[in-house]
Amino acid sequence: MTEVRRLEPWGGAPEAAIDRIWYVSYGSNMRLSRFLAYLRGGRAEGGALEHPGCRDPEPPRAWAALELSGRLYFATESRIWGGGRAFFAPAEVSGTERTDSGTGPVLARAYDVSREQFADVAAQEMYRAPGDGPELATVLAGGERAVRCGPGRYETLLCLGALDGRPALTFTAPWRAADVPRNPPSERYLAQLAGGLGEMEAWSTTAVRAYLTGAMAA
Repeated sequence: MTEVRRLEPWGGAPEAAIDRIWYVSYGSNMRLSRFLAYLRGGRAEGGALEHPGCRDPEPPRAWAALELSGRLYFATESRIWGGGRAFFAPAEVSGTERTDSGTGPVLARAYDVSREQFADVAAQEMYRAPGDGPELATVLAGGERAVRCGPGRYETLLCLGALDGRPALTFTAPWRAADVPRNPPSERYLAQLAGGLGEMEAWSTTAVRAYLTGAMAA
């Protein structure tokens, strides 16, 4: 079985001092082939949209299995898969209007990517063009764990901690989990999550099934 890693606190650093970042995915990007569509461009298998890709299409240099404090839930409507999207509700977030009590853990996959690649992936998730991604300076500086970049469903950046001395970042929605209606995920989307979790070989098939079933009921 693959080791499940633990994040350490991130003390902050100037953006210019950080070349590489751990991008933490808790949704469909946990499946490597799907994530590569964001890096290289193209359409993920079963997806409805073409992605422009990152300016640097290099694949991730490494990955790690993680368990995050918080919970996963499904809401809104995905343009790519239909049905609800996955959102991460941290157990506690300061600096935003959102505070959620998590029941976790949330299973996730961290990818070793460049700072530019993370910004380009975030831009595509925000329906922006590569190169028009969010500013990372504030979230990397360590003063604010959560930084809202816009009103959209993946426009709040989170610094979850550090792994091997480098920051671990993700994005989620600005709202509280309790404030949005649930929408079950499509079978196509659920297959991406299950496939990504299975690839990591960190959790049993039974555990993955129970985890996703619990998230749909949350």
